[in-house]
Amino acid sequence: MTIGPVKAFSVTASSGVTYTSAVDLAGAYGKYLFVIPTMTSGSDLGLLVSDTEDGTFRRLYAKAIVTPTFTVAAMNFDSAITNCAIPIEVSAQFIKVEIKSAMTASTAQFQFICCSN
Repeated sequence: MTIGPVKAFSVTASSGVTYTSAVDLAGAYGKYLFVIPTMTSGSDLGLLVSDTEDGTFRRLYAKAIVTPTFTVAAMNFDSAITNCAIPIEVSAQFIKVEIKSAMTASTAQFQFICCSN
């Protein structure tokens, strides 16, 4: 099986911010990984999406399996989830990382790794 093409988008969060700048995913990919770096002290993170760069960004939600039916749950990541890559479903073109509680590390570099298939 061939995978490709693959593209990585990076975004940096600084201490004291509530969200990062928008990343333009170009709408050309089908699969996404959200890469969370190792952080000396973390914060609660979420993802925001929009169809335009200056549009209204909305919280990304995901289907979670709750036996025996599906339910909808917010995609929240806490400080215990670091140094990992998490698959996400994104239908919007622009995405931001939301920092929901104070990040005490000076900076954190997040990535979105995208693949067309």
